[in-house]
Amino acid sequence: MPPFNFIKDEIQPNTIPDLKVDATFRKVPKNAITFALWKIDDDHLEAVARPQYGIFQDNCAYIIYAASTVGHYVSHETITRDQKPNVTLERYIHYWLGSSVTEQNRSNVVHKIQELDSYLGNVATIYRETQNRESARFLSYFRKGYDVLSSALLSEPALPRLYQLYGRKWLRAIELATIDWQHFNSDYIMVLKTETVVFVWIGRSSASIERRTALAWVQRQKMGNTSIVIVDDGYEQAMTGEQKELWNKLLPLGKRIVCQTSQIHEYETSANGANNKFRIYKCNKRGRLHLDQLDVGMPSKDDLNDSNGVYLLDNYAQSVWLWVGSQVPQADSQLAMGNGRAFVKKKQYDNSTLVARVVEGHEPVEFKRLFANWLNVWQDNRRSHKPVSTKFGKLDAVSLCERPKMAADTQLVDDGRGERVVYRVCGTDITELLPTKAVVFCTNSCYVVKYSVLCATVVPADLASVGIQNIIYQWNGSEAPAEAISNAERFAIKCFEGLTRPGMFVQLYEFDETPHFLQIFEGKLIIMRGQRNELLQRENYTDYKANILLETFLLKIYGDATYNSKAVEEHPLSSISSKDCYVIKTSHVWVWCGQSSTGDAREMAKSVGALLGESSLMLEGKETKEFWQSVAMYFNQTLVINGNSCNSSTSSRNSCNGSSSPNGSSNGGNVSPTLSNNCYLNTCVPSKPRPPVQLFLVWWHQGGNTLRSEELLGFEQQDLSADCSYILDTGNITYVWLGAHAISLEREKYTAMAQSYIQNAPFGRRAATALAIVKQHEEPNVFKGYFESWQNDLGEKFITYERIRKDLANSTPTIDTNKSSALMLNNSQKDFDGHKKYPLSVLVQEIDVLPPEVNPLMRELHLTHDDFVAVFKMSFYEYDDLPKWKKQELKKVYKLF
Repeated sequence: MPPFNFIKDEIQPNTIPDLKVDATFRKVPKNAITFALWKIDDDHLEAVARPQYGIFQDNCAYIIYAASTVGHYVSHETITRDQKPNVTLERYIHYWLGSSVTEQNRSNVVHKIQELDSYLGNVATIYRETQNRESARFLSYFRKGYDVLSSALLSEPALPRLYQLYGRKWLRAIELATIDWQHFNSDYIMVLKTETVVFVWIGRSSASIERRTALAWVQRQKMGNTSIVIVDDGYEQAMTGEQKELWNKLLPLGKRIVCQTSQIHEYETSANGANNKFRIYKCNKRGRLHLDQLDVGMPSKDDLNDSNGVYLLDNYAQSVWLWVGSQVPQADSQLAMGNGRAFVKKKQYDNSTLVARVVEGHEPVEFKRLFANWLNVWQDNRRSHKPVSTKFGKLDAVSLCERPKMAADTQLVDDGRGERVVYRVCGTDITELLPTKAVVFCTNSCYVVKYSVLCATVVPADLASVGIQNIIYQWNGSEAPAEAISNAERFAIKCFEGLTRPGMFVQLYEFDETPHFLQIFEGKLIIMRGQRNELLQRENYTDYKANILLETFLLKIYGDATYNSKAVEEHPLSSISSKDCYVIKTSHVWVWCGQSSTGDAREMAKSVGALLGESSLMLEGKETKEFWQSVAMYFNQTLVINGNSCNSSTSSRNSCNGSSSPNGSSNGGNVSPTLSNNCYLNTCVPSKPRPPVQLFLVWWHQGGNTLRSEELLGFEQQDLSADCSYILDTGNITYVWLGAHAISLEREKYTAMAQSYIQNAPFGRRAATALAIVKQHEEPNVFKGYFESWQNDLGEKFITYERIRKDLANSTPTIDTNKSSALMLNNSQKDFDGHKKYPLSVLVQEIDVLPPEVNPLMRELHLTHDDFVAVFKMSFYEYDDLPKWKKQELKKVYKLF
């Protein structure tokens, strides 16, 4: 790796003196939950007054200090609260650079954050933030978004002003130095303020939540008797003559050019294009800074193994992280940010790329979850993950709702005693299975289970707390072909959409079963190899004991309770473990338990054995002669027991590592099979990452081709907006929450949304992770428990953008929405508005110079509504009703054919 030079305008290592801490910083309490904000303007550092929090100037640099207890979050409204000295605090320092920040301010802020870091003990996480490219943590401080004022207008009259507003969760209101069409984009909402009228221009591609928050912002800014006029993208001619006259003075409609391509969200997470792997370098000093790339596949926490070193993590232009060991000298720790900036410049990443420094032992959750094996991320934040009692039959759905956090932790909706109907999907065949005590799934098939939640109450409040009354489960075997999975998904979704009572859809894969799914089978679900599927499908197959149980097979028991147990066929058998239990079916049913197995696991094994007939319990080292003779066909070779080979013995009491051998045979004892060479996928329970719960606002970009997301740190129920879709990632299961007013594309492609997210999660994640679909007002208790103090009626008072706009029209002289709003028109008109728009002069050009999105035979679709009416003297809706020959004649006249 070539050497990197430090960036001179941001850090000069040879000029760092013994740091003196600014008197302003000394006012910050070291052991307190707090939030503080300072502004740097030239050589002056001043504390920002609390009412001005969230208002920035684009030529200044700002410093934020935020301190919270572990796992909690603060905001600009946080009141300082002292903590006891033994309370661990998470400390964060952000320095924010406006788009027009001066070089002097850029240099000054670097030295000032070093002072603050030194004052706080050099353990804070430091983020370099830039305008429009802020981190999720920075944005979480300003719940209603933030404003950026233009320095070029500080000495100008207060009005008129033009603002760009965008951002789904975190609204950014950017004041522009000039009033010009070049600032317009169909993704934006533009606000033009004059002394008498505030024009709100609604970009065609903006989201409903952006429109609502933009109107709320305008109403907060509204001064005096000014009126609000809403103008739709492409419908500017619908303004009244007086309004148009005022608009034309500032933004002549004759010069209207609106950019159609999104430029502002390119840096956001794209689930189809994001990289879920990164590179790690170790910083070595050999004269100048050198970076040595580590040869690692999936990055691991163990790669950061030198407490005396500094590591750089390159997240492919999304972010650059510097990890500083706890034994690194203070001077080197302070130079780490400069190293990161040098790396950004050398790699030619965008200058606004996020750079962050973390210190060993004080890593933030955003950093930890980049590593699939950083298990203490979960351990630090988890609540008790195992139920108080393994006997969950006593807890019904209502009891769990009284303890929503327990419901979320255990992922149990009820005790599993509700009614279930099971369907097998094999190829194109869908067959309802007869209800039996033993339920057997095959690995080459899929199964759909309709489950009715057991709720022993008719009290409406209790039913609302439970949230759902039905669950549709789709279980995909590890050897199931794509056709079967696709057919099962279609059938399951049809069942889900056809529910007449509140319900949830859960899609899961073999060995990623959720606790409640296993609970509805009381932990006795039997999973057999695909070769047995033919036997299971026989028409006269009604009795397990008369058919499959005459077969010879071995089942390994996974789990030790009804909510985590199942029995899986193991074949071929190459090794067994003293920690496990097995059920062996020959002419007799044997339940074999290793010496190190737990009592609970043995009880689960015995319950599975009882399903198969009269069974005998065998403990390792105490097996009978009859047992070895009965199971000899399984042990026709030397077995590996706990990693050691076992030879034959003449006595069943002689054992190798605690396991016995059969009489005169060369067989070993028994253990957890490690089936490395068979086609059975993921036989052993995988080691899954357990990151803290994350909430993402997600949406489809460019017609459903790309999934975009914004993370919400420190989320609460109020963050779930009815006109959006969200993903709640719990590590074990990924929930998709569909708002009641979410757009149809999100409500139709919800499984694709979850699968796209899972496949591109930033940490190691199996693509087979379970996913659940939850609809607003039908949330199950296992979902509600992840939110503090869930309120069942919170979303009922949601006011849509259309309603806000209509109410605004009744209270202020706005445009008549029934005539002008694209949102109020029929579906044909909406389709017309969905196409990218170009000026008429562009659309009449030769075919070879037309924009690539324009179909030469359908050029008229790319006119704005106003241009269309001006050209054709009718609306698109009227034009669309004309016969085909008439349309072609009109297009020829206007050179659009």
